[in-house]
Amino acid sequence: MAQYEGFVASKKGEGLVEVMISPSSEGIPGVSERVNQQVCHCAAEGSQVTIDALNEAGAGVGDWVVVRRDTSVLLRNALILIGIPVVGILFGVIISYYMTSGFRTLSLSRILFGVALAAMAIMTAWFTYRRTYKPAVPVIERILMKASAFTPQTCLDNRATDSCVSCRFTC
Repeated sequence: MAQYEGFVASKKGEGLVEVMISPSSEGIPGVSERVNQQVCHCAAEGSQVTIDALNEAGAGVGDWVVVRRDTSVLLRNALILIGIPVVGILFGVIISYYMTSGFRTLSLSRILFGVALAAMAIMTAWFTYRRTYKPAVPVIERILMKASAFTPQTCLDNRATDSCVSCRFTC
């Protein structure tokens, strides 16, 4: 599961909040240093990403929080959309292979049968995905620091002493 840290920027309806996430370092968050050196995409210093997350921890505006995204839902959705069509296409090719004696005796009806099986697999994947779709909504796992514990003056004081460890906000 991917975890990110950020602060609650605003509250939205139905238990959702807007969380602003700042990457802890330049480069692609969650990727090894070796990969970051080989790609040109990067998160520049000070760049921020805003996401909507479920507020299960009861965080308030300004709270520093940990946001979790369940990747198993993304994997399940991808397997439905990719796995079922691939199996159907393979099944269609295998059936067509045996119906045409190893593709030696090609006939339009036998080829269309294989194409129809592939199309049915794609449609089955689409309908299965639509019926079982579950969004991968990020969830606030816990509150690291309440907004009341943070003030811009605290951040400036910590910067002056080079101990701005607990403060991750840009002042």
